[in-house]
Amino acid sequence: MTIPKKLPGLKWGIILYAAVAVVWAVLEGNLGWTVLLGFLTSSVFIGLIIQKTLAGRELSLWAWIAVAAVIGLLWGLGGSVFTLFSMAIKTGLHAHGPEYSAFEINWVIQQIPIWATAGLLGGLGVGLLSSALSRPAG
Repeated sequence: MTIPKKLPGLKWGIILYAAVAVVWAVLEGNLGWTVLLGFLTSSVFIGLIIQKTLAGRELSLWAWIAVAAVIGLLWGLGGSVFTLFSMAIKTGLHAHGPEYSAFEINWVIQQIPIWATAGLLGGLGVGLLSSALSRPAG
């Protein structure tokens, strides 16, 4: 598998991220938008790292599958951490008290292993599927 020199859709992902960040900044303690922002942050961050470090490289089949699985794991973990970070920033931006309840913060913390595992399995699935689809028929 060859990693493209420029990741398709990364520029549009950054634009979407910026739009969601603007909407998120206006909303009062909306957990759904905060989770969306956390995972978009993770997506853009990982996309930029991939483009900086792996762009144009040729990977063997097993290396590609391993990289895809690790990317998925990092996406799940990163989304969780960036969601918590966004919750902390949002609470700090507004001086009227906490934006999120202790229940919401604990819920996000409890999701970390679930989202990390889902990311790992999703990345593994994408790696396997894309490697199967890139093989010539026959």
